[in-house]
Amino acid sequence: MNRATELHEQGIALARGGDVRGALRLFDAALELDSNQPVWHFNRGLSCQRLGRLDAAAVAYQHAVRLEPGFFDAWSNLCAALKAAGRPGPAVEAGLRAIQLNRESAGALINLGNAQKAFGDWPGAEGAYRRALVLEPGNPRAGLNLANTLREDGRLPEAVSMLREVVRRSPDFAEAHRDLAFALLLSGNLPEGWRENEWRWKTGDLVGAQRSYPSASAWTGEEIPGRTLFLYTEQGYGDAIQFFRYVRLAAQRAGRVVVECQPALRRLFDGCEGVSQLVVRGEHSVEFDFFSPFLSLPNVFGTELETIPAPVCYLQADRGIEARVPVDPARVNVGVVWAGNPSHLNDARRSVPFEIFRRILESESVRFYSLQAGARGEELQRAGLGERVVDLATGFTDFADTAAAMDRLDLVVTVDTSVAHLAGAMGKPVWLLLPFAPDWRWLLGRETSPWYPSLRLYRQPARDGWGAVVDRIKAELERFVVDRPSR
Repeated sequence: MNRATELHEQGIALARGGDVRGALRLFDAALELDSNQPVWHFNRGLSCQRLGRLDAAAVAYQHAVRLEPGFFDAWSNLCAALKAAGRPGPAVEAGLRAIQLNRESAGALINLGNAQKAFGDWPGAEGAYRRALVLEPGNPRAGLNLANTLREDGRLPEAVSMLREVVRRSPDFAEAHRDLAFALLLSGNLPEGWRENEWRWKTGDLVGAQRSYPSASAWTGEEIPGRTLFLYTEQGYGDAIQFFRYVRLAAQRAGRVVVECQPALRRLFDGCEGVSQLVVRGEHSVEFDFFSPFLSLPNVFGTELETIPAPVCYLQADRGIEARVPVDPARVNVGVVWAGNPSHLNDARRSVPFEIFRRILESESVRFYSLQAGARGEELQRAGLGERVVDLATGFTDFADTAAAMDRLDLVVTVDTSVAHLAGAMGKPVWLLLPFAPDWRWLLGRETSPWYPSLRLYRQPARDGWGAVVDRIKAELERFVVDRPSR
């Protein structure tokens, strides 16, 4: 055995033992000595993919298929790596090549379907998943992906039925339970949806994140007078703001309520009704008798569609914070957000391209203020709108600053981000632009939200149809200006 082969074999042994980084170093060393081995490039791609180095994985698989054009596994993995790296077009090409080499692989069909959906070919994705299920009728991943495709295509009853079948066949498949929860919640079946959502802790995203405390018990909603209840935010800012409404209700059943939140929410939540003590995640240790994460509270309280606690205003701006907002009393003052967090899995669908959203900013009778956080706020300057739209977000340090600025505005127009939740929680008029396949909390077929009385929903009439939504908002904004005296 020559030295290069020896290094490759040692790398395989390390990979099997879980040392992926060590294996990658050995694969690299082997390929420096002999770069003409397609399997070695393939194994290097596997290691890079496991480490999240998707572009490097794609390059390795490309080397493998150049050396061996009939290398089926390399084509299929290349499809998955390119899709995950955000290159759906080349991913589809690789996936189709894999299927040409092996039409009997359910796994390759699933990879192809994922790439086709990312590329916008929904019929193709549905067909790929259905062919995978013909080959392997009980394949839970194919069933799950097909169900989610149906849901995102507006075929919710079919999606729920499919998800129930996946859960029946694979009762321990946590992702299927979670996605069933989302579909049920979207359909308005809240009680069952909350129960299924407790499976979230066993999904790949949150496995190991569920908390337990030897000296405290998980709270199930019982009356606990004289005892301390610990409530903590668990995921994003929007979820934290939305479910903060339950703190006041929990305080009616407990002696004390301690709330733990992210640093950016500390000043916003501090002093709110029901909060006995506020702590920042990771900064303080507290003693308590019972605990619950925020997203379990709707299940604890048995929330149904008709019983959603929806006070008009349960969060308020701190009037002691100076908000440098040069409002124009002669015009309507509107805050805008056109994009969410780019790392969000659904960002491509829920964010509006600025070149389309900017049509809203053409109204002469409105004074616009950007609440857009992050690098996307720079799109204003690149579009030459820096003087027309006042950029407030650059001065924000946390959500208390955002709330103080928002408090001075007449209206907020936003995509599905934490700003929408904050405006709704403050009772601020807010117009929310929603994609064709919305997040579960916005339900279907309605222009109002049971979660926020001051919120109006503007839905895409078809997938990727932001132009119609933007034009409608622009027209209604003009009416909003005319009706301002009556408000």
